[in-house]
Amino acid sequence: MNKTHWKKLTNPNYLGSWCFQPGEEKVVTIREVKQEIVQNQNGKEECTVAYFAEDIKPMILNKTNSEMIARVLGTPYIEDWKNNKILLRVKKISAFGDMVDAVRVGNRRPVTDPILCEKCGKPIDERLASATMQKYKQKLCRDCAKEVTNNG
Repeated sequence: MNKTHWKKLTNPNYLGSWCFQPGEEKVVTIREVKQEIVQNQNGKEECTVAYFAEDIKPMILNKTNSEMIARVLGTPYIEDWKNNKILLRVKKISAFGDMVDAVRVGNRRPVTDPILCEKCGKPIDERLASATMQKYKQKLCRDCAKEVTNNG
């Protein structure tokens, strides 16, 4: 049974620990990372915000999560983070003199099921699968896409 955290009822604009069920992890794809003005309890503040391809609220990135994304993806450049998957989970941390729940980026790339060519069964990457889906209406590896193109 899903439980409803009381903070979820306040409908905040950004992802928080209350958006997770107990023990839940979320695999998300970074769509964009940018600076923006965020309203908080103390007024307005400029923050780094990650937006995701999935239907999930954006996440304010603190230094800890930004550093972990850079480590996991192997690059400190936010432009290189686009279209990469990360793992999000809730972790107890010490903050404000108390132990609180916080969303944290996992320290490894998420394991996802491989995408397979619909013709030969060979594993293919997401970009190729997306491109061949648009062009041929099926997920194909490069060899099978060439074969379909050559055979008309």
